[in-house]
Amino acid sequence: MVSRRPTGGATLVAVLLVVASCDATTSPTPSASGSAVPSQATDSPRASASASASAAPEAVTGGDLEMSFQEVDPRLTYPMLEFASASDAVIFSSGVADGPDAVGAPDLWRIDTVSNEPELLWRNPRRDRDLIRIGGHRRTWAFVEIGVEGERAWDLWVLDEPGGDPVLLDTHPGGEDVSSLVPSFSVYDDGIAWTAFDRGPNGAVSQLRYAEGPRWEPQLLAERDAARAELWLPSLVDHQLAYCEVVYSDDRSTDERHVYLVDLLDPAAEPERLDTSGRATMPMVVQGNVVWKEADPGFSMFNWGKLVLWERQTGERTSLPSEEQEYVNYPSGGERFILSWGSDTSMFAAWDHDLRRWRTIERYPSTGPERVLRPHVSGALAAWLYLPDTFSDEPGRLRWAWLPEAGSDRGR
Repeated sequence: MVSRRPTGGATLVAVLLVVASCDATTSPTPSASGSAVPSQATDSPRASASASASAAPEAVTGGDLEMSFQEVDPRLTYPMLEFASASDAVIFSSGVADGPDAVGAPDLWRIDTVSNEPELLWRNPRRDRDLIRIGGHRRTWAFVEIGVEGERAWDLWVLDEPGGDPVLLDTHPGGEDVSSLVPSFSVYDDGIAWTAFDRGPNGAVSQLRYAEGPRWEPQLLAERDAARAELWLPSLVDHQLAYCEVVYSDDRSTDERHVYLVDLLDPAAEPERLDTSGRATMPMVVQGNVVWKEADPGFSMFNWGKLVLWERQTGERTSLPSEEQEYVNYPSGGERFILSWGSDTSMFAAWDHDLRRWRTIERYPSTGPERVLRPHVSGALAAWLYLPDTFSDEPGRLRWAWLPEAGSDRGR
């Protein structure tokens, strides 16, 4: 393990990840077709920046959370591939700098939460690249880069200064003997934990690694023979690190998935297994507790599931009620709230960890055209994709809002 100093102060998973072979049984996964970003744009961000800022934040309606949201002009984000909350700003990958005919989404941007306008964090010198996964926390951002033609090789970078030079943390070794599935990672303050596949002395391995700024020297926390087990989906909050381990059975009929928690401040600490079901995945550290998703027996870990809460103080495990959303996927945890992609995309809800209940943000007619996709939260900042009309070619809109902080019931 590593020593991490205490500090004051972790997306829609890319389509490549959805087809992961981590389970013997697969079933339908959430469709990415509805998450397409606008199909047309008329101007570059510099030419149309004045169109970006809303006259005033719009109030959320139809729910019991008092907050307002901003909506970003799609001409300033298209073509957009990924977006995420980075706690103090919304970040996204895009080719908007090359205009609407861009071949990929090579650059990293953020939305200024005061002006509601985009700022270029890093311009990729390689214009035929995609930032297929992004994430960040405050002033540390990370991204996985691949070629637009779908090459097997990927690079994992970290950036800690707007406009600066990113640091290469990890790269695919090449060759078909190592899985090309891109790394999953979590950023918190100036630390990043990630899982990735590599070539070992006796074949492919699955690794859990960690690095901390400003030196960004990768450290190996755990390694598995990829033919027998895989490490996935870390969640880092300060010195607490949760992650998932998939353990394969000989005939792949009884594979198990477990969630572990380890304290990075204790180099001798053994990871603590938190689940009892063998179907636990996608963990999130929230207020010192851990929440994860469990899919139904026989389903892939990337399918819909239900959330389970493990409480540190008591060690108890509780299934979170599902009256708002029967099934969810790709959950993310903030300081107080958990957001997830609901199987019913006409309803947008958040789990309030303070009140221990689901709270509705938006509710649209189930037979109507409006939908919410890919919500993500970090800190108190939420971002999501709003589709005003799924029955037409009308573009989706990137929205963001400040959620209520602890001790309050009103967003900023």
